[in-house]
Amino acid sequence: MTWIRLAWRDLRASPARFLFVVLAVAVGVGALTGVRSYSRAFRSMLLTNARVLMAADMTLRMFGQPRPREEAALRELEAAGVRRTWVTETVTMAGSEQASQPLLVTLKAVDPAVYPFYGAVRLKPAGELRVALDDHAAVVSEDLLARLGLRVGDTVRLGGQPFRVAAVLAGEPDRLTGTLNFGPRVMISRGGLERTGLITTGSRASERFLLRLPPGASVARVREFLRRRIPEAGITDYRETHPMITRALNRATTYLSLISLIALIVGALGVGMAISAHLRQKMDAIAILKCLGARSGQVLRIYVLQTLMLGVAGGLVGAAMGMGLAGVIPLLIERLFPGAPAMGWDPLPALQGVAAG
Repeated sequence: MTWIRLAWRDLRASPARFLFVVLAVAVGVGALTGVRSYSRAFRSMLLTNARVLMAADMTLRMFGQPRPREEAALRELEAAGVRRTWVTETVTMAGSEQASQPLLVTLKAVDPAVYPFYGAVRLKPAGELRVALDDHAAVVSEDLLARLGLRVGDTVRLGGQPFRVAAVLAGEPDRLTGTLNFGPRVMISRGGLERTGLITTGSRASERFLLRLPPGASVARVREFLRRRIPEAGITDYRETHPMITRALNRATTYLSLISLIALIVGALGVGMAISAHLRQKMDAIAILKCLGARSGQVLRIYVLQTLMLGVAGGLVGAAMGMGLAGVIPLLIERLFPGAPAMGWDPLPALQGVAAG
C-alpha cells in the first residue's frame, strides 16, 4: 500500500534520529525481559533442584531444642524407614592467635557421616566432609581465613575450644535454605558443637531436621503426620519452592521490574519528544500531501505506522538484549548455588517485553 511505502521511505530518510528512538525503547524492554526471564528460570530451577537446595526430601524447622513429644514423633518416622539428620545453626565469635579481635561468624553443626542427603559439600582441597570433619576439626569459608589471618591446618577457637581448620568450605547445597547467613561461615560436627557448650537453655539457634523418605513413601502423609504432631514447626518438602527464597525472589522481581518499567517510561518520554520534533519538521511534507488530495486519516496512518514500527523494532532489540542479560545474571550468583539455572528460550517474557515496547 502507498501509505505503508511512504512510512518506510520516511523512516529511511532519518536513520540517526530513529536509531535513538529504537534504543530508548530497547533499554527498557531489555531490562524488563531480562528480569522476568531470569525470574521464571529461577523458579523452574528451584522446583527442579528442590531436593539439592534442601539437601533432603523434607525439612522440619524449629527454634529450640526438640522436646520429648517431638523426639517421639521423629522416632516413629524412623521406625517407618524415614532417615533423618540434625542441623543446628547459630552465631558465635571465632578467634585465633593471629588476630587481635574475634569475629562474628555463622556456625553450622552437622553429622558429617549423614549430611547431606542430596548434593555435596564442596571443600578446598577437594575431599569428603566425613573424612575432613571430626569433633576437633572445622571447615571454614575463605573470607574467615583472610580476616583472622589463618591457613588450612591452623587453629580457630569457637566457644573457647580449639578446632583445627581442616579445609576451606567452598559450597553447601542447602546454604540458601538455612535460617542464618550472616558473615563468614564455619561448619563443625555435632560432637564439636557439644564441646563448645554454645547451645544452652535460651540460646538463639535454628534447628533443622533433614528427612529422607524411603522409596514409595507418601510425602503428603508424612507432612500431615508432622503437622499434627509438631504443629509449631515449619515444614517444607521438595514439591514446592522454599518459602523464604520464593518471597525474596518475588520482592526482587517486583523491585527490578519496577525499575525496568520506569526506564521504559523515561524512554517513552524521549520517544515522544523525538517523534514530536520529527513531525514538526515534516509539516511542509504533510501540507503537500494534503494539497495532493491525501485525507487526514491517511496522513495519520503514515506516522502512526512509523511509530509502531519503531516500537516493534525497539521491542525486538530489547527482547534480544534481555535474553542476553538473563544469561549473564547466573554468573553473578554462582557462588550461592550449586547449579545456576540454565537459560533457554522462553518466549513469554520476550513477548511481554515486545508488547510493553
